[in-house]
Amino acid sequence: MTTVQLSRTKTWGGIPTKSHYTAADLPAGHNPDEKPGEYPFTRGAFPEMYRSRMWSMREIVGYAAPEDTREGLQRAIANGASGMNVVDDLPTKWAVDPDHPLFRDDVGVEGVSVPTLRDCERLLEGVDLAKVDLAWHSIALVYPLTVAVHKKRGQSLDGLLGSHMPDYLHQVLSGWGAKLVPPNMALRMSADCIDYATEFTPKWSLGVPQAYDLRERGVNPSQEIALGMAIVQACLDEVVGRGRSVDDVASKMAWVSTSDVDFFEEVAKFRALRRVWARTMKERYGATSERAMRLRIAVHTSGKSLVYQQPLNNLSRTAIQSFAAICGGVQSVETCTYDEPISIPSDEAKQLALRTQQILAHEVGAARVADPLAGSYYVEALTDAVERDALAFLERIEEKGLVAAIDSGWLEAEMDAFNVEFDEELQSGDRLVVGKNAFTAEDEETPSRFEERTASIEAHVRRFVEFRDSRDMRRVGSAISTLYDVTRQGGNPYPPMIEALIADATVSEVWGTLRQAFGHAYDAFGIVDSPFDLSPA
Repeated sequence: MTTVQLSRTKTWGGIPTKSHYTAADLPAGHNPDEKPGEYPFTRGAFPEMYRSRMWSMREIVGYAAPEDTREGLQRAIANGASGMNVVDDLPTKWAVDPDHPLFRDDVGVEGVSVPTLRDCERLLEGVDLAKVDLAWHSIALVYPLTVAVHKKRGQSLDGLLGSHMPDYLHQVLSGWGAKLVPPNMALRMSADCIDYATEFTPKWSLGVPQAYDLRERGVNPSQEIALGMAIVQACLDEVVGRGRSVDDVASKMAWVSTSDVDFFEEVAKFRALRRVWARTMKERYGATSERAMRLRIAVHTSGKSLVYQQPLNNLSRTAIQSFAAICGGVQSVETCTYDEPISIPSDEAKQLALRTQQILAHEVGAARVADPLAGSYYVEALTDAVERDALAFLERIEEKGLVAAIDSGWLEAEMDAFNVEFDEELQSGDRLVVGKNAFTAEDEETPSRFEERTASIEAHVRRFVEFRDSRDMRRVGSAISTLYDVTRQGGNPYPPMIEALIADATVSEVWGTLRQAFGHAYDAFGIVDSPFDLSPA
């Protein structure tokens, strides 16, 4: 008989815990009478929470050519998804064209390839952007592409629904590196996007910060809050400094977060996060609008936590992570599929992920009561501990300055240290992961994989090259020159970006021109040259 013992007394993020908690552990200033929907919103953003509005149950869609992903959108709607998250492939994320020599094998593999406005139109055929709320797992050009589609259809930008993640600063820290998005360019592009969206697309939401990738890269829950708030503050300082009202800007923002496997710690994180956000908006920026102080949180369960071995175990992990997000009072949840460590999610796995949320909502009773763990001695103490550690780390970032902390490599060193410690604990057995370093199985069968649509991708790339070679280059060149000049002169590049895409410029041409305007090479990889002469007249 195997004796099972507790393997870890710290939380997954490293906070020490006691064997039990009492009223003496409640934090100083704990208000037992605080209600959901009341400042500082520890207990939830809204009084009735899910009784008044269910969280958005989102399904991730994105692979191969635009037509393939459009089929996936239609299936998600048929399965009962209340929202869809569209993910781009790596070349589109990095704003390089699908025939770039370094990226041919990545086209359409981890998302959908959308290199031109024509491709975005194919993807969104039959989708009314004034009625369907699509969330885009993308940063660089998906917003101007979507605006361009809406404009070409003759629809008012006032009615454009959707969201994306214009957090360019996080890209430097999430494994992309300063070579792809230099910090000086990153902060300006984030601020320009927030500024433009606030004025012209009032119904469009902005996922700032994109803390999900930061967490997957290597930070604990407290560091997620700290680093995310540092990014938010840098963006708000810039945009509010231009004359925008913090009430208008902050109310458009949503925190893109993860939910990891430590149930209680994640619940505490979401509670602490709302409190930190509310107090920052009120005390630092003088916000007066409840909408600006009431943070919305969008969650994607942790892909990093999933294990290749014994993949069906991931169903348990994602169910717990989704439950933590709901008990923590978030506004949308996208549950990872159990087969994500293996390949692109299968249709069966995506349906199971959605059914997990539906079971939590309608059978488990997760939607029944707001903040159901409020008053728990442990959860209240843990909420305070997460907040305390977050504010301490935020103070360290502010002492250095966010951009300086990125440029110097200090923040990445902190992330590397977290990852090294995590791996050392796995090696030593101080941290057990079922199926990976504990309770392993011999002679496991190789999991089945999603069947990639190589013929569709190859046809898509051929179509792209033929289209690019047949364009009106005088029209494209004129739009690109305007984009370059406006950006160099300090203007907001988003209007000319949109017009350049309407003129049939590719994502690589638009982004490469922006890089040149900021004083960087057209192609971050030093292979492709600009087809445009942008030398001064």
